[in-house]
Amino acid sequence: MVAGDVATVATVYGAIFLGTCIGCGLTGIVFVQTVLYFKFYPSDCTQNKILVLIVWGLDMMHTILIIVSVWECVIVNFNKPEMMDVIPRSLGLSVAITAAVTFLVHCFFANRVRKLTKKWYFAAPLVFLAFLRLLAACVSTTEILRLRHYSLFIKPFPSWVFTTGVTLSASVEFIITVVMVTFLGRSRTGFATMNHIINSLILYTLETGSFTCAVTIASLICWMVMRHNLIFLGMHFAISKLYANSLLATLNTRKRLRSDHTFSSQREADVYPASMNIHKSSQRILGPFSPNKNAHLNVNVETTVVSVIDEPCDDYDMVDIESKGCDTACGTEKDSKEFLH
Repeated sequence: MVAGDVATVATVYGAIFLGTCIGCGLTGIVFVQTVLYFKFYPSDCTQNKILVLIVWGLDMMHTILIIVSVWECVIVNFNKPEMMDVIPRSLGLSVAITAAVTFLVHCFFANRVRKLTKKWYFAAPLVFLAFLRLLAACVSTTEILRLRHYSLFIKPFPSWVFTTGVTLSASVEFIITVVMVTFLGRSRTGFATMNHIINSLILYTLETGSFTCAVTIASLICWMVMRHNLIFLGMHFAISKLYANSLLATLNTRKRLRSDHTFSSQREADVYPASMNIHKSSQRILGPFSPNKNAHLNVNVETTVVSVIDEPCDDYDMVDIESKGCDTACGTEKDSKEFLH
């Protein structure tokens, strides 16, 4: 075997084999996160439970399909170099599964954007773009099953359809991350506890959104500049798993945020003793101490925030404060009066 053959095997079979190994590892994380979700949130809303089950089921199907693809390429077609150009049917189906998971997760976060901004026209374009990405992936899958050869698939059509789909996926993820970070940043209040909540939400948004977007862009770049190997496909195997983990991580962080902020709120409430002696560290957080009336008001407001955050979530992930309790995050009339008066 000449050097060129070794390079071809490494960038074709090696790439999808490595991508499958990474994908299986991420599938294990998805499974653990799913178990933790049902353990910690047994009373969560039905639609969240159904969404988690669907995403977990699709993720398992995707893992089975890529394993079958690698088995067919590496084992069944072993020592058959003429078969390296053949696309297994299971691999084509995995592209559609990835698109389905991506679409569900994008719709989930688009709904978060709608609740956070209180403007449907921010979320509607995101859902539309996510649907176009799903449509492009379905066309790509159909062409893969019809053509059955990489050399035919990388031609101008249908390669531009696949390019469009991956580009839309990265674009929607980027837009969602930017919009949520921007509006969460504008939602900061004068209360240290609420600011801490918002800062935590911004951090989680950046962590989950930026990494998924970066891997999608990396896969797109490899597809654009190296279409004659399958490095892009090895990265593409991980995309659906990263989206599933993003969704589950978002849902599973609620308990930690609640416990952290309950402790923080209780600690801030304790800085108003009867003797009016406030610790210096508390003064740096809350500002100079004011008269009795204002001090009593601050205690009431902080207590209200704690009671809201500790309530069971009926539809939340990263933006628990958006549906209950926080004026700048949910914009309800009643809550705005509590904060302003």
